[in-house]
Amino acid sequence: MKKELLKRLRDSSHATSILQHYKNDYKDKVVDKNIVIRPGKLMDMYCQPCNIAISNHTHNYVELVYMYSGSTVHVINGTRRLALGTNDLLLLREGTSHAIEPAGEEDLAIHFFLMPEFFSHPAFMGECGDILHRFIGTSTKNKEPQAEYLHFHLSEMLPAKNLLENMIWSHAEEKEGRQEINQATMGILIMELLHDAGKAETHDMLQYEEEIVLTAYKYLENNYTCATLDQFSTLSMQPSYYVSRLFKRYYKMTFTECLQLIRLNRAAGYLSSTTMPVEEIIVEIGYENSSYFHRLFKQKYGITPKQFRDSSKGKF
Repeated sequence: MKKELLKRLRDSSHATSILQHYKNDYKDKVVDKNIVIRPGKLMDMYCQPCNIAISNHTHNYVELVYMYSGSTVHVINGTRRLALGTNDLLLLREGTSHAIEPAGEEDLAIHFFLMPEFFSHPAFMGECGDILHRFIGTSTKNKEPQAEYLHFHLSEMLPAKNLLENMIWSHAEEKEGRQEINQATMGILIMELLHDAGKAETHDMLQYEEEIVLTAYKYLENNYTCATLDQFSTLSMQPSYYVSRLFKRYYKMTFTECLQLIRLNRAAGYLSSTTMPVEEIIVEIGYENSSYFHRLFKQKYGITPKQFRDSSKGKF
């Protein structure tokens, strides 16, 4: 049965037209709802082709990705890899950037595209405060987002799983009069997800960014003698440009400037509390060029290292 469904979905003209858009008409990286959702519909569906990567993009609609079988890997906002396994459901809000690695021959990923108007029903717009309500609200009202995506394991949510799989079969038939039934079924599915919203795995972008920059700062404090942006990027599996941008936003200085500040603070501590020669302190904190260190130190403290040591006598 799965092979029959797989062939029907992948051979559909709609899937072919979307794939052609990804290949040939994909210059601005924003996929428009009117391209992937056919005229007169509030939602549409397509099956991800196998052996083809979907490049990074955003979209102005809500997307649901259901792994009917097998697995696929999504890259969210260029930094977070998320593996979807069989019966997993991924909800992506409007504006979220994501790419998809190639699916295998036996991997069946079904994508649902939902117009923003789909969520205009009062039942979807409540302010009860749960995860999915907030997610839907930020997707359709252009508020500050609470999450970039929601990840459900429908193997633990059988009513939702059954609704979704029935809707896939119904949608694949493309028989007259099924559109309204499928839209109603999607509405019930959303209500089921609302009911079990606490089971969703979320990605709070603000918290995620804060974790990265705090980890970067701790890395600098613990490894200031040999720390580099490239090394932290490798250790944290984050692009160096992304770390640099976050660091500047949160600390109002660059990664390198923060490293210099930590080194100079350590040097000041040695100067004021030990008799260690200045040249040894320079090596101890990770510098090799003495004149460069002296220049940085004077820029920060306004005096030379010797003057700083002399002025610190008797204070500690």
